[in-house]
Amino acid sequence: MKKILLLAAAATLLQGTVIAQNLKSVPEKDVRVNYVKDFQRQVKDATDIAWWQVDSLTYKVTFLDNENSRQAMVFSNKGSETHYIIEKQYYPSAIKDTVSHLFPKHTIQEVWVRKMRGKMTYQAAIAKKSGFLWWRKLKDCKTLNWEVDGKYINAE
Repeated sequence: MKKILLLAAAATLLQGTVIAQNLKSVPEKDVRVNYVKDFQRQVKDATDIAWWQVDSLTYKVTFLDNENSRQAMVFSNKGSETHYIIEKQYYPSAIKDTVSHLFPKHTIQEVWVRKMRGKMTYQAAIAKKSGFLWWRKLKDCKTLNWEVDGKYINAE
């Protein structure tokens, strides 16, 4: 029984992250060819690859790298960016403190280091949870941005 509840909780958490980002799972064959080729050129030993459509021109791919670290890449007409996903136990205190003070009713869904055009920043997806047990929904989803030194930038 404990295993079933644990699996249900994990599935809900993963589903919540996808909902928070408004992503739609898509097969690789439906992704623009240049995005797939660019991903394959940049990441040679990826496993557990999943493609997501953000909007009509933007796609996100999530994967495990050769060291089994979770990463993601986002491809759009503006270029590409890499997300290095941070495990919960390593969330920077500046991020946790900012969320608890500025958004006390929100919880952190995911934190990552964003690398785009050579510049690195921290980003966090936050949301309010509503519902009951496994029928939980995420609402008021936001993406927050920080400089690498921990200085809060803004919310998107």
